[in-house]
Amino acid sequence: MPRKRAETKRAKRIPACPECHSASVIPVLHGIITPDLQRAIDAGKAIAAQREEWEGMTQWYCKSCGCDWGSHSRRFRKPGGVNATRA
Repeated sequence: MPRKRAETKRAKRIPACPECHSASVIPVLHGIITPDLQRAIDAGKAIAAQREEWEGMTQWYCKSCGCDWGSHSRRFRKPGGVNATRA
């Protein structure tokens, strides 16, 4: 009987913010928000994606400076973020 390889769960490493280098980073949730996900949002452990965002466009949100980013984009939700354009 062949031996099954032990599968190890890799914890998703939370990156530091690329703008301010803060560790106050939470995941951006896309799709339907279930009651469990809503509890995580309410507890400040995640944030829901805005409706105009494409699935996977942003993956992380910095609670310190308001930057949210993914592998292909970076932007600010809070006015006056580190590199935000001033009016």
